[in-house]
Amino acid sequence: MIFPRPLTPAECRTSLRRLALYNLVNGLSFAGVGETVMVLVAVRLGCPDAVCAAFGGTLFYAGFAAMPLGRLAAGRWGAARAGGAFWALRNAFALLVPAAALWGAGRPGLVSATVLLGAAGFYACRSAGVVLYGPLVGESAGPAERAGALGRVGALFYAGLGLGCPAVLLALRGGESIGRLAAIVAAGAALGVWSAAFLFRAHETEALRDGARQPVLADLRALAAHRPYRRLVAGAAAVNLLYALVFPTSVVILKRGYGASDLQAMAFSAASLLAGGLGSWANGAIARRIGPRLELVGAYGLLAAAAAAWALLPDASAAAAPAGTVAALLAVFFALGVAKALNETATLHYAVSAVEPRLVVSASTALYLATGLVAGAAGLVLSFLLLPRAAATPAPGPEALEAYRGYFRAVLLLALAGFAAVWRILPLRGGRATG
Repeated sequence: MIFPRPLTPAECRTSLRRLALYNLVNGLSFAGVGETVMVLVAVRLGCPDAVCAAFGGTLFYAGFAAMPLGRLAAGRWGAARAGGAFWALRNAFALLVPAAALWGAGRPGLVSATVLLGAAGFYACRSAGVVLYGPLVGESAGPAERAGALGRVGALFYAGLGLGCPAVLLALRGGESIGRLAAIVAAGAALGVWSAAFLFRAHETEALRDGARQPVLADLRALAAHRPYRRLVAGAAAVNLLYALVFPTSVVILKRGYGASDLQAMAFSAASLLAGGLGSWANGAIARRIGPRLELVGAYGLLAAAAAAWALLPDASAAAAPAGTVAALLAVFFALGVAKALNETATLHYAVSAVEPRLVVSASTALYLATGLVAGAAGLVLSFLLLPRAAATPAPGPEALEAYRGYFRAVLLLALAGFAAVWRILPLRGGRATG
């Protein structure tokens, strides 16, 4: 509901409760339509490495180009209603990915094109909807409570994942086939549509809708002159690019390097999701102690450490890997999960805290758009440039693992070059950036 006045404390609590339910059910949904399941579908369909790695990485961030659609829709219908509509459409696009098997048999080009179309629509609608989520939470929580509210509400997403992932693992224990994976995606999409109903009913003030209606050029000029915001955009783009290069290919190397089954790959991904939940839940305390700037530095460091680990891990088979190697693989996915949670909450916390309230919608949209385009475009180009050798490797084993290790060595060098952009983000003092 849209109110012509500030939200009362009771309305704030109601809105946060609905946003919490949205996150919980969306977490259940994501267990079935998330990057890991989609990568498994793409691998099962025989898509090239660069297509498989596009999930959760390059296409995830390239989808940020659709965020202006979210702003336009919010100016017409309000942030909650627009966000809910895009979220329902997002889950409809998810069904296209496994549907590629229906008409693409014997035509690998058509399969890849259908998979990419479904993924592009999925991430575009996600971006158009998610850009409105931060302002909605920001309106329902004061500056002092904002970091904690973002962390608590966001942690329920991971709680939903914690309930959904065991169900997916049980489904995969029954066998591995494209039909089984398609059923998992369909169940996740149905839950995703249900979660959209809670987002649709969140409370907001007219300020969000009116802010979305304002001419964007004046806001962009104000943001471009805001030095802390410029530094945040550059640093967040570096973190997003590194995530785009590391996480999706981590699932690919499990499948095509170590020969992991779908069940094993999903189990490692579940460890990452569990770590993300813990990171999101602890975000409030971490942010109060070190601030969002150092959270982003920490996230970048964890991603770089994961790339270094992939570059150094020894040869092994998933079916008979030594306990030390399994522990190292779990540590890598745990680090990736924590990094993702810290990056998402810290970036949003910094963006909505560092600028004037009238600029919050524009700041959120421009931040996601700029960092997404950089990470999406650069990640797509780099993936196609760095992954072909791995794609040409026919079977899991030492030769395939060495090809992927070469990829991660190159990624690690890029990570070292990008660290300065993250370090130069200015710290927040009293809810505003210094400098």
